[in-house]
Amino acid sequence: MSLIRTGIILAGGQSSRMGQNKALMKIDGVPVIERIAIELEKITDELLIVTNTFHTYQYLNIPMVGDEQKGKGPLAGIQAGLKATRSEKNLIVACDMPFISSSLGDFLLEELEDYQAAIPKLEGHVHPLFGAYRKDALHAVSQSLAKNELRMMSLLQNLHVRYISEDILSRKGIPVKDTAVFNMNDPIEYEKALKLDLDEN
Repeated sequence: MSLIRTGIILAGGQSSRMGQNKALMKIDGVPVIERIAIELEKITDELLIVTNTFHTYQYLNIPMVGDEQKGKGPLAGIQAGLKATRSEKNLIVACDMPFISSSLGDFLLEELEDYQAAIPKLEGHVHPLFGAYRKDALHAVSQSLAKNELRMMSLLQNLHVRYISEDILSRKGIPVKDTAVFNMNDPIEYEKALKLDLDEN
């Protein structure tokens, strides 16, 4: 029997620009990956981590799966997650997004009734690594990988996607801060995250 919803955390990157593992860097004393897991647990039935270093996240007691195709970036992580999930509806989140919004994630998952993917498009920017994907998006993901088309935007062109703008969220009464899609790739952005956390508290 399939579950209703799974939260999939992509934690397979090299963190080369950061110089250390982004997922384990702490905001308000809590590793980013734990902050994400806590938020996802509010709206999903099961969590899954996609990683190529299982020992790093074993302490979380969350099921893990590795990339089948190493070195192919987030797309390979999405493939691994969608292959492993037992849910039709999945919320996929990169491990460097410390302020994700469960209310936004919940709405994205609801939009999968009629679409293969639901992706925030805030201030004109598309955020596919905080997006909802149906399990049947796996075929398009695998095709992109087979062609070595690794850009997320290329994948989205081959899916039936619902883009969620500020206007849509506003009409639905869903409050979303800019920080909901903030991601940190380097030490400067980590410092910004620490400041954002202080501002929110």
